[in-house]
Amino acid sequence: MGNLGWYQTMTTVAKALGGPGKALAIVGTGIALAGYGVVRGIETGGKKLYRVVVENRSAPCPTKGQIFVVVADGEAGGGLTLTAGDEFRVLECDGDAILVEVLGDADNPYFVSGELLGSISDFPATDSASLT
Repeated sequence: MGNLGWYQTMTTVAKALGGPGKALAIVGTGIALAGYGVVRGIETGGKKLYRVVVENRSAPCPTKGQIFVVVADGEAGGGLTLTAGDEFRVLECDGDAILVEVLGDADNPYFVSGELLGSISDFPATDSASLT
């Protein structure tokens, strides 16, 4: 090929396609179609990802807003000791972590284990998977 390299190859291909105008139209159309395919593929993947995220969203907390009564003393950690007769309101839950407001306590809110709450109060003792 000598020192002309790709220029000589491009001119040969352009001549075979019917000239530089037709060659540019064919190559441009190919690039546009490839780009369109890439964009549509990304769009389809994005829509599928969105559907998966929406389907796997955690369900709302079934005990949110309910008030429960402590029936046995228990150490909840984080400076919280629940004694029999205390009342607490469930603010939010995520798995086994329950955010509670102890009624009459100035240092609210607290994160408490759902397993502990189920063992010392009338909070429903369920597995952590059903609390999400």
